[in-house]
Amino acid sequence: MSSLIPVYTQVYKEPVAFQKALGYAFEGLVNAGVSFDALPAWKAIEKRVGEGIYMGSGLLLPHTRIQGLKSPLMAFAVAPEIQGIAVPQNEVAQFLCLLLSPQESATAHTVAIAGVAKLMLDPEWKSKALACADAVSLKELF
Repeated sequence: MSSLIPVYTQVYKEPVAFQKALGYAFEGLVNAGVSFDALPAWKAIEKRVGEGIYMGSGLLLPHTRIQGLKSPLMAFAVAPEIQGIAVPQNEVAQFLCLLLSPQESATAHTVAIAGVAKLMLDPEWKSKALACADAVSLKELF
């Protein structure tokens, strides 16, 4: 459905702490076989988290642009609830999309974010994602 397929997916069957889900997602990107400098990337993600990453529709979208990256890298996780991060009252974070994009291409970054936003606007896709039994079935939705 989306042109960008996550290199890491995770399905949590119980509520999960944001920092835990983010840490595993970042580790998944680091271990994806794509070379990038992890420490500056992590610091940029931490800075972005501090600026706010809740995008609505249950989506947390920590993202940054990385010098020298050839194409966007995405990790995606779902949970009944992602806890320990600020979201508006009466909303529940259930989707975590960690996105690293090339510093040199604003277009690649924008297209990747738009692809995720499109999925989040599709109630049927969201239901399927939340119902996935495992990371493999979640990845297949992309």
